[in-house]
Amino acid sequence: MIPSAVLFDFDGTLADSEPLITASMIAALGQHGHDVTAEQVRDVFGPPLDVMLRVLAGDLSPADLESIRVAYFEDYNGNQLPRIQPFDGAEALLDALEASNVAVALVTNKIEASAHRQLEAMHWQERFALVVGADTTGLAKPAAEPALYALERLGVAPERAAFVGDQDPDVACGLAAGIPMVVGVAIGRSAESLTAAGATHVARDLHEVRALLLESAGG
Repeated sequence: MIPSAVLFDFDGTLADSEPLITASMIAALGQHGHDVTAEQVRDVFGPPLDVMLRVLAGDLSPADLESIRVAYFEDYNGNQLPRIQPFDGAEALLDALEASNVAVALVTNKIEASAHRQLEAMHWQERFALVVGADTTGLAKPAAEPALYALERLGVAPERAAFVGDQDPDVACGLAAGIPMVVGVAIGRSAESLTAAGATHVARDLHEVRALLLESAGG
């Protein structure tokens, strides 16, 4: 059965943005005396930015956290965002879903404004019916609320939906929302870790995601 709606994570799922985020986090933290490696940053991907920064830098005061956030966004928006690229197969996947009249929404742990800036940089503003960020519902993934909010706005029941993401919080969010098809994308992750997190399907790339979602239509 083809889903009526598909909810997508963004970073590491549709866009090859994690190296860019990593570079900006290293730069921002380094400016404030917190030296971290790319591997350390990659190990904390998934939660909202504030959570990742606190894991990497320890117990930050609100003022220090805000200062690092400002430095991060200055570097990311100015130096990294213009270089953002979609993963191979992303645009073909979104085109195929649109052709099959499947509604698509972005459910990300970025704040909404940041997610919209990324979509603008990729000229993808019109591809998503809805963008749900970490600040949209007051709860971020792995909570079910972002997915449930998106589906309510789309007018689609959870049992008619699919969720596609690359991180444990994506899988947990989809499962908690009662979505029966939760696809883990193992582009930068191990298939075993996504299966262990509870993903109902694991795809090696977005071409496999397209086949999983649209198989019954010959997608």
